[in-house]
Order: sequence, then C-alpha cells, then structure tokens
Amino acid sequence: MSKKEDERQRKAHEEYIELLKIKQGLIEESELIPETGYDKMPEMNAWEKFKNYVYHNKVFILLWGFFGALMIFLTLQLVTRKVNDLYVLVISTSAESELGWRYGDLEEALTKYCPDFDGNGYVKVGVNYIDLSFVSGVSDYNSAQSMKFSAEVYTGDSQMYIADEGFWKQMYEAEGLEEELFVDFSEYFSEEDLFNGVGLHINATNLNKDARWDTCSDKINFYLRCEYPSATGNQKDADEQRERAQIVLRNIIEGNVVNPPTEE
Repeated sequence: MSKKEDERQRKAHEEYIELLKIKQGLIEESELIPETGYDKMPEMNAWEKFKNYVYHNKVFILLWGFFGALMIFLTLQLVTRKVNDLYVLVISTSAESELGWRYGDLEEALTKYCPDFDGNGYVKVGVNYIDLSFVSGVSDYNSAQSMKFSAEVYTGDSQMYIADEGFWKQMYEAEGLEEELFVDFSEYFSEEDLFNGVGLHINATNLNKDARWDTCSDKINFYLRCEYPSATGNQKDADEQRERAQIVLRNIIEGNVVNPPTEE
C-alpha cells in the first residue's frame, strides 16, 4: 500500500470516529466547522446607520428636497406678493390713442391718488393693458387680446377703465351688450367734459399732467362700471373695487394727492 493511500484511509477513519462521537453526544457539530479567519462585522452606530441610509436613498432624498424647496419658494412668492389696492384696465382701439406706451405713466399717476386701502403699508395700482387696435396683423395676438378683453368685462375684476372712444363701439357692437354698463356722469359734469355722458375726459382733470402726457387727446376717457347681472366674478370683490375706484376718481377730480411720490 502506498503512503498516499495510507494517509487517505487514516483521514477517513478519523472522520468516522468523529461521526460516532457526534452520535453519542460527546462533541458538538459546530466544533467541526473550521475557522474562516474573518472577523465578525461590528455593529453600526446611529451616525453610520444614517450615512448608510442616505447613500442608498440619495435619489429620493434629492427629489424630495427639490420639491420641498419649490413649495417653500412658491409659498414665499404668494405671501410677499403685492396685492393691488386698485385694478385698472387701459384699453386702446387705435394706435393714435398713444395708450399703448402710456399705461406705465398712468399707473404712476394713479398711484398718487390711491389710498392704502388694505392697510399693508404700501400702495399698488395694477394696470392691465389691452390692445384692441388689431393693427398687428397677427391673428393669434388679436384673438388673445379679444379673449382677454371679454374675460375682463365679464369677471368684473376691474371697475375703472381708461380707454379711447373706440372702446365704446367695441363694448356694444363686438360684445353685443345692451345693459347699462357705466356710471352716468352727466349730472356732475358739463357736456363738453364727457363722452356719451359716461366717459369723463382725462383732460378735464390733472391726471394727464401727472402722467407727463402733454399730447393727451380729449378722446381719452375715464369710465366707472355699474353693477350688471351678466358679470360672472365675485360680486363682493367687484363692489369693493367699484367703491375704491370712486374714491380714487374723486381724489383725481378734486386734486387730492393722498400718496405723494417718494423723493429719490
């Protein structure tokens, strides 16, 4: 018998003896498992567990962080946004009216006569310009302006209009309105200061001078809306805006500057 074969039989005999000992309960099976040489992994502390969690979930954490920051930004924008004390429509039906490039000056001029209605420490007059001259030649632009005009008319968010005389035709012909839409000023002003009894010429006041508008035409007028049934907006808000518009127009007529411009 060779030496190699002898060694193999010896190992087989030893294994057989150990198996007998296990059956007889003399040793545990775990004692036969050889040591691997590897240390047991230490238990992680709280900080290591946190880093491990971040590592495996970093994509979701980044997404939640992005959306969280976006929500905070939008909330701050909403909270800090300046709210209009007065909302005015400036409507042009002709390029000759000059309203297309005068509405910024008109906003500044109107602000002088506008009180701080909501008491938040600043005055803001919102001016929304609508171009109904239709000289652009761009059908999409013209359609958008017409839709904007109709939406403003029916929601009633603005109760003061500054417009040229072509606006009157647009209201009654294009919109097909037959109701009484604007306050009749004929009881308070002479006929020469009015257009159709409801449009007060800006030149009959000092607002054109406040707006540095020396070339202002007598065809540019103030209009104050009446309450009418076809309006679809919030009636309470419309009534409040109408009351504010009346106060501001009264201040303009009387030359009562309640909010002087800040000196630079």
